[in-house]
Amino acid sequence: MIDRLYFRDIVSSLEKVLYYERGGGSYFRATMIGKDFIDRERIKGKTSEEVIEACIKVMREKNIIKDASHRKDKSNTLFRFEIKGCMHLPIEARLKEEGVPTYICPPINMILCKVREIMDLAVEIADITVNQDDGGCVIRVVVFEQK
Repeated sequence: MIDRLYFRDIVSSLEKVLYYERGGGSYFRATMIGKDFIDRERIKGKTSEEVIEACIKVMREKNIIKDASHRKDKSNTLFRFEIKGCMHLPIEARLKEEGVPTYICPPINMILCKVREIMDLAVEIADITVNQDDGGCVIRVVVFEQK
């Protein structure tokens, strides 16, 4: 088994390099991070909520996250995700110390890839708020029909 510190060092270094190379444009180059992993899983659903729950279940089983919840606003276009116990939190803490803002959320990327693929909806992360004190993140996502 690979040491978790090695994983954290490599991933945080890659994220930092991408951010310093592309600045805010890094976000648009990182939206597919996690897609290869989730594509190997048998994610299905008839609604976006079912797809989201199937993705969360897989990520819990694989110990990527401890838990996650989500809810839609009244317009049905803005989802609010809360993720607890994500294995990426130590990486985000390290990047914050080095002045790199959070711009990648692999668990949300995986969810959005499947929602886009299965439900044929357009998706985009609106913002990511990391709270190291409580071990969680809040991610707001815009989801809408493609025209």
